[in-house]
Amino acid sequence: MKRLLLMGALILAALPSVAQNRVDDIWDAAANRMSNQNDRWFKDGDFPKCIQSLRMLNQLFPNNEEIVTNLGWLLESTQQPAEALAVYIRFKNNNPNDPNATFPEAFFYFNKKLWAKVPPLLEQSVKKKPAPHPNSFRILAHSYDRLGRLTDSKRTWEAYLKMNPGDEAAKANLRKVENKIKDSK
Repeated sequence: MKRLLLMGALILAALPSVAQNRVDDIWDAAANRMSNQNDRWFKDGDFPKCIQSLRMLNQLFPNNEEIVTNLGWLLESTQQPAEALAVYIRFKNNNPNDPNATFPEAFFYFNKKLWAKVPPLLEQSVKKKPAPHPNSFRILAHSYDRLGRLTDSKRTWEAYLKMNPGDEAAKANLRKVENKIKDSK
């Protein structure tokens, strides 16, 4: 009898995790279906439906960078930059420990040639462990270069190349910055 009660208790204890796994599977299937539908709407040029769907997905999965960047990009490309920026800022604020959380906002400013807004967003993220995506280093270094902060640009390229020594484009960019520093003396 004790064994039967013990087995029953173990089965009941396992049910919540089994049920939660099933719920997670359902959400994943629904998100995949919505993603496939968004692809169809996008190919058909029905951007308002894509945006509406991505807004809902963003509410369901606020930590998903792909959803955030897809939504932001569509908002920007449909002349809604203020709303795109709000999406990026909300993502950054909701994910303070994610080293990539500041990138969408920084990239928004970088594309608008608002170079001075990029370093405050990315300087701390490039110091995080794990390191953010390499593009954080790239646009930070390029922003410093365009701001005339050549030693900061050089420092950023060097930090990036310590992690990715085979990146030939980064090596070429570092050489360009070093030459600018040399020419300015």
